[in-house]
Amino acid sequence: MVGYGSLLLVIMAAVGGLIILALGLLAFRIAGDRSSTCPPMPAAYRDEDGAWRRGTLRFTEDRLSLKGSGGLSVGPWMRGNLDLGVAGPLATQDADALGGAALIRVPVTYGTSRFEIALGEQHYTALRSWVEAVPPGWNSQVA
Repeated sequence: MVGYGSLLLVIMAAVGGLIILALGLLAFRIAGDRSSTCPPMPAAYRDEDGAWRRGTLRFTEDRLSLKGSGGLSVGPWMRGNLDLGVAGPLATQDADALGGAALIRVPVTYGTSRFEIALGEQHYTALRSWVEAVPPGWNSQVA
């Protein structure tokens, strides 16, 4: 028969393990946030046949990703392969679905896949500038 002391010890070990796991995940998330070249930007993502999903748009030196709620992410997409289409206003029903915010819809092509990103005007300007800028090391071997 197991005594109450050993049962308490097992429960304390399990709680301690969960605390260590939570701290590790928090440290991993903080380290990921520090690697981005700009502050995270609120945005929404929709693939060709899906509904809008809210998230946080992040870009580093060469990658773009969208982290959704609960830590789920879409991407990463390599900077040189992204093709931003012509931005336009978000449809009324889509704006209502996203809380009625004044967002810009941007069609994006990445290789053979297509999707849309909805974000604020100032964030769109930052994204467009980042995509169109020369990636670091792009012509590093040119004399």
